[in-house]
Amino acid sequence: NGKSDPYCVIKVDNVVIARTATVYKTLDPLWGEEFILHMPSGFQMLSFYIYDADKVSGDDIIGTASVTRDYLNENKNPKGLESWLPLQKANKDLEIQGEMLLEYGIRTSEATGQSFVFVTVMEGRDLAPKDKTGYSDPYVTVTCFDETKATSKQKKTRFPEWNETLEFLLPEDTCIADLSVIVTVWDKDNFSSDDFMGQIHLNSEDVTHGTVRNWHAVARRPTSDRWARRASRIDRGKIRVKLQLLEETVLPSSCYRPLVELLAGAVKSKDLGQLLWDSLEQDRTIELGAIAMSLVRFYLSQELIFEYLDAVILRDIARTDDVNTLFRGNTLGTKSVDNFMKVLAMPYLQKVLQPTIDRIINEKKAIELDPFKVNSLRSRRHSLHRESEESFVNHSLEAIEDYINHIINSIVGSVTYCPQVLRRVLRNIQIRVREKWPEEVFEDVPYTAVSGFIFLRFFAPAVMSPKLFSLSDQHPNSKVIRTFTLLAKIVQSIGNLTPGQHGKELWMEPLTPLITQKITEVKEYLDAVVNVGDFSASHRYLVRQQSNETILIQGHLYKCHYHCKRLFRPIVLKKCYFYLTRVMLCYRKTPEDEDTMVMVENICAVEKLDYGALGKSNMGQIIHKTSDENTAIIYFQAKDVNELTAWISAIRKTCKYNVCRIETFHPGVFKGDKWNCCRREQDTAAGCSPTYHGVVLGDWQDPLDPDVDAQIIYSQIANSKDKIRKIQHDLRMAIAGKDPKEPGVASEASSAAMASLAMVSGLLDVTEQVAMSHETFIESSPRLCQASRSRSVSSSVSGEEPF
Repeated sequence: NGKSDPYCVIKVDNVVIARTATVYKTLDPLWGEEFILHMPSGFQMLSFYIYDADKVSGDDIIGTASVTRDYLNENKNPKGLESWLPLQKANKDLEIQGEMLLEYGIRTSEATGQSFVFVTVMEGRDLAPKDKTGYSDPYVTVTCFDETKATSKQKKTRFPEWNETLEFLLPEDTCIADLSVIVTVWDKDNFSSDDFMGQIHLNSEDVTHGTVRNWHAVARRPTSDRWARRASRIDRGKIRVKLQLLEETVLPSSCYRPLVELLAGAVKSKDLGQLLWDSLEQDRTIELGAIAMSLVRFYLSQELIFEYLDAVILRDIARTDDVNTLFRGNTLGTKSVDNFMKVLAMPYLQKVLQPTIDRIINEKKAIELDPFKVNSLRSRRHSLHRESEESFVNHSLEAIEDYINHIINSIVGSVTYCPQVLRRVLRNIQIRVREKWPEEVFEDVPYTAVSGFIFLRFFAPAVMSPKLFSLSDQHPNSKVIRTFTLLAKIVQSIGNLTPGQHGKELWMEPLTPLITQKITEVKEYLDAVVNVGDFSASHRYLVRQQSNETILIQGHLYKCHYHCKRLFRPIVLKKCYFYLTRVMLCYRKTPEDEDTMVMVENICAVEKLDYGALGKSNMGQIIHKTSDENTAIIYFQAKDVNELTAWISAIRKTCKYNVCRIETFHPGVFKGDKWNCCRREQDTAAGCSPTYHGVVLGDWQDPLDPDVDAQIIYSQIANSKDKIRKIQHDLRMAIAGKDPKEPGVASEASSAAMASLAMVSGLLDVTEQVAMSHETFIESSPRLCQASRSRSVSSSVSGEEPF
């Protein structure tokens, strides 16, 4: 039909991390999906592969685009790097991954006095799968002095072991400075040319007298100009992406104590807070929402979240003169409350809206209220009984009213499920607004202040884009998208508490009675939500309690009943309901069954399982300690790579500090009498691949890590250091220029200026202390990458049309 069903797969160094939903029947897909990826410290390439989904013949690749780490660093922007990337033809020679363990050097024979260059190919790990089985048949060639020698072939493995030494005679007239050794990894094919799997280049600085033993990452073969020119002749389209790379060196907790004390003082001192919030809001290298998220998470970890939100809300109120613009802009205060709701209230949102969202998606009704758009949705069948425009609008009106009733009824009936922490924050917002705008003069202001957050910034956006709030796995079709758009407009009107103000959208007037009725119900809901007790020390307990009891991730997975001795029995996958808290991982087959529990503190590792292990995709394994101190493995299958990555990341977050963590694992299974990944014959053999333990996907419910957030906040404060120094200089000049002839006025102004100078100087001193800690840490850390705990890329993907 001249169309495609495109979706995008995101790879980090050719390892699949995530994929977007499929957009059907279009050449101009709009995805609008955002992924927060925690990158490995040594990553080099971020790639986007565009496929055309085809259930019959298999998915076809349309093209690929890549950006390097250096490119992201060179094009940093506070709002992120946004660009159209041209799609290129996919090249198998560029799909490289894995490492090789090599021993090499120059040695001299005592008998003959001749010198040899030797390369011992020991083993490889995590090499690229080149065969349909999910494995490869790798062998290695080594080229030196125009001579090439090869190792033996290893069958069906991505973790080969050779331990073979290849020697090359060093000619007497050879200049050592020109020495070049090329190690190439190949996949042996019997019926076609061998597949290139990677290359390692060694020069005279690497190969010296003696023996060197190192792991080397296999690299791409240099792309020929001829191939690049030929690939550029074909227009495969473009992909629009927005990327932001954040790299931070996180210090030990003790280094941040001065900063922690400073930030704690900022929520108690209005002047210090004003200076800090202005600096973070105006002079930044990342988006305002990212700064707000770090501040929210930091103050949550310090149990000062109420004090912080109160300070930034008071700042917004003080800067607002027109009550109609209150909390309507993107400020540090509004962004902080937005992120606070996402961190602590996402389960509440999903409980309230999920049933109605699922119903709308499943019913797939064509709904339209705008007369100018009705013809595009009405049935186009050649029939004498085609529905009239008036009838179509009436049916749409009935459906919309039904959906709105379900949504609003679910919201107003959910007061008891609303987190106590959120209710207290909303109550405090209402109190602060009433202090400036008395209720007898501005009757609805306390309502609009609260509904502006919970309706306009929480419920309405979730109805508009359910996938972005984890309320849907797939993008709905265009008809359902239009339904969600109409519903979001109506929810927004109800949240504004202003019936009958539809502007140019006169077609919404028939809904005015319903909106008016629902506004009354919403006001009662808002009164009930903020009807909580006064603030006390117990609110800190509420934060901790909610944090421990929250279900981080839940859903159905297929648990694998695998036994290594059952060679000829089929693999049985049984559907089980899994859920994870910060304390335990539980699963059960049916609602009536008792939970099988694995304590989080006993989880040793969670990793992906190779496709070739059991011949099934999207499988993972949870390695854990049993009650008798033995090791057991739970194999599970997810429906797609996104779900698999989400579960692996969620479990890793909860067990990142476990003492029982292991350093290696088997990405295969013990089948018959050996591991099918590395061919080792003992079931207790050490793993052939190092465990990662790093989180891949980030989300709103990441466990609190105050050191990471403190580092991000410090980086942004340090970015505005020059402006703070100017403030310090101006204060000193103002103090020096005071007129001593007016002692009363001068004394009072001088005292205020001196206090401000002390505050600014203290902020600069703290910044300098953390900067010195960074310098000391870097000088004492030869392998800085081991200390980099926060490396992430936030990326958004779209197709030809902007979003």
